[in-house]
Amino acid sequence: MSEHRVDTGTRSEYLMSLGARRSAAVSAGVAFWAFEHMVEAGRFIEFTEGADASAVAAAVSDQVAPALWREVGDV
Repeated sequence: MSEHRVDTGTRSEYLMSLGARRSAAVSAGVAFWAFEHMVEAGRFIEFTEGADASAVAAAVSDQVAPALWREVGDV
């Protein structure tokens, strides 16, 4: 999971990059989602979900690795 803030001048470029990043994630066997804040344009949160840390690392090899989280089940 990671948050990004994109200025107005680079927002279109960022949005276009999401397709390639999603494709890379699928190729690595992981899921990728990006959401833009409904009030603060240019504020995005991205989720990369995989079976393990190495799968996530493979999906984001050309990006800064996101913080890694693991499911802990019912608590």
